[in-house]
Amino acid sequence: MNVDTFVQEVREARAEIAAEFGHDRARFWAWARSQQEAEGQANHQLSTTPETTGTATKSPATRKRRVHPAGASA
Repeated sequence: MNVDTFVQEVREARAEIAAEFGHDRARFWAWARSQQEAEGQANHQLSTTPETTGTATKSPATRKRRVHPAGASA
């Protein structure tokens, strides 16, 4: 592919996005902000789980298995 092909692809993508938002930049940026906030909230929720904060003593895979010491009754 040459540079002209890339430029054309970018222009086509930009035209599709503009059409999707009715050529309204304010509407596009409002959508972009809402997506960023939703992503930030999702990342915050993930970062507060014990597995990601470092408070977990075992990995999720280890916690799923029940390992009994030798000689202990199950």
